[in-house]
Amino acid sequence: MLAGLLLIPIVSGAFWYSGSTVKLTDKDTLLLGGFVNSTGDPVFDGSLREALSISLAQSPLLNLISSEKVTETMRSRSIPTGTPITGDLAAKLCLQLGAIGFLTGTITKDDSTYLLKLSTFQCAPSKEIASVKTEAKGKGEVVHALGEAAAKLRTELGEDPASVKKLNLPLERATSSSLEAIKSFAEGRRLSREQGSLEAVPALKKAIGLDSKFALARSNLAVSYYNLNQNALAADSIRQAFELADRQTVRDRLHITTLYYDLGTGDVQKAIQSYKQWAELYPRDDIAKGNLSSEYFLIGDYEQAASLARQALRLDPGSVAWYENVATADIALMRLDDARYVLNLAFSRKLDDPAMHSCLYALGFLQGDTNVMRHEMEWSVGKAGGEDAMLALQADTEAYSGHVQKARELSRRAVETAQAANLSEPAAIWQGIAALRDAAYGKVQEARAEADKVLDISPNSRDAQTLAILVLARTGDLRRAQSMMDDLAAAHVSNTVVQSAWLPTIRAQASLVSEKPAQALALLETVKPYDRGQLIGNLSYSCMVPVYLRGEAYLSTKQGALALAEFQKLTESRGVVGNCWSGALAILGQARAQAMSGNKNAARNSYQRFFDLWKTADTDLHILKTARAEFAKLQ
Repeated sequence: MLAGLLLIPIVSGAFWYSGSTVKLTDKDTLLLGGFVNSTGDPVFDGSLREALSISLAQSPLLNLISSEKVTETMRSRSIPTGTPITGDLAAKLCLQLGAIGFLTGTITKDDSTYLLKLSTFQCAPSKEIASVKTEAKGKGEVVHALGEAAAKLRTELGEDPASVKKLNLPLERATSSSLEAIKSFAEGRRLSREQGSLEAVPALKKAIGLDSKFALARSNLAVSYYNLNQNALAADSIRQAFELADRQTVRDRLHITTLYYDLGTGDVQKAIQSYKQWAELYPRDDIAKGNLSSEYFLIGDYEQAASLARQALRLDPGSVAWYENVATADIALMRLDDARYVLNLAFSRKLDDPAMHSCLYALGFLQGDTNVMRHEMEWSVGKAGGEDAMLALQADTEAYSGHVQKARELSRRAVETAQAANLSEPAAIWQGIAALRDAAYGKVQEARAEADKVLDISPNSRDAQTLAILVLARTGDLRRAQSMMDDLAAAHVSNTVVQSAWLPTIRAQASLVSEKPAQALALLETVKPYDRGQLIGNLSYSCMVPVYLRGEAYLSTKQGALALAEFQKLTESRGVVGNCWSGALAILGQARAQAMSGNKNAARNSYQRFFDLWKTADTDLHILKTARAEFAKLQ
């Protein structure tokens, strides 16, 4: 077939330029304003600005101020966020944003011909420094004409023509030839910024329905799914985007490739390498640094995560994601005042997101402030993607104090709330966390039943499968666990977290159940680089399961001192472990390790700390009865 020969439409008309006396450098920033649409066709509203931003972003010279930062500034001036940024408003915002200039556009229609003009102005004094005009014969040619005009403008603003030639994918390929698809994509991006990922999904899916080869729409949908803890859907979406390599600019290809390694294959080292390459080519791109910070959460390097997240935040103070990353890293490092400061800074800038409230809840837990925790619970009521997560957090808090029945009820509500919002994968994860918690507390039958529910709710979720398999291994259903583990390994051959962290951890758990602690210790040795990593979804805490199992294994081999060292890792990592069951049981593990080492006084103190924590615990917990019997022998 020869259809490929017709992909680039013919654009008639010429280009004209004003004499430019200002050449931009890679240190300058530009405000991208809006388009004045005089055609009467609403399809151009929003779509042309979005398409132009993608075309100009190909340039390593031009630094466009992010939409998040523009929205934040408009809010601070009490300007409705939907107000078109043209003329005088662009000039005023330009000065406040610290940009060197601003860019606006116009589109008019003469019979079937569309006339486009791009104009760049200095902020102060507000005078035109470069402009480009062109025309397109027909509506179907407008996107291509806009891309050609943007390329010419890049040259006018000082970019090397060789750079423009090298980094200039035709705009209808970088986005879509469908203006309707671009408009839906722009709406999805706006909703993601202003209302969150859940609201953005329908618009992004509509864009893909209008153009199945719209790579950027698929990658943005993947990010929305990830932010909603819908990781299986995120992986599918990013794989589909990755396969559309010929529909991506160099910059977007770097972005999609890193997301593919991150969300698609799960190859952490390749993702880190790709993010670093992206950051090197586009050093002022906040997304490269911000997303790279997320990779370091996976491997538990919270100092690196904090540093990179702060760099991203300095580049774009209007992005809610970077406030969350900074706060999460600071919490992990027990820099609680710093975390609260950055969250309050985000709120002062009218930014809000359920994850920020999860961070506030975590601060309340770590500081023993039940009022803060209660306030965040109340805030979440009725908020899709927020209420289910907060219920799951409160369930962990109740279980941390031994209130297993209350925890189970809260987890049930978290699952139902997530399902009601069509968030099946988070629902399965909340169920899986509840099952693992019950298994750790010795509630074998309940844990197995809950593991079955996990697989019913979201059978294709990698994280849900992982939790269910670990539960089955801990409760002694080793044959079924092995079969499912084989399937998990085969389905995720390149996934670092699965292959290097979870599979050896699950095998170690099975070895412990089979009374082979030495074998468990050998398996867990390979997991040490991921001991502190956030290994489930995009949850902002870690139970440090490999460390807990290593402590149990050392107890089984009568190596009290080594067991104590592992349990102390948990108790000394409160910001990482949070309100997870392993943090509570680590205190009991310390007591047992100290008693085994002959340090009775220390053991008594640790047992007493555990009993104080569980002073109102459910009375039928076998683990509590066993602990009391052990304590009695020390008297």
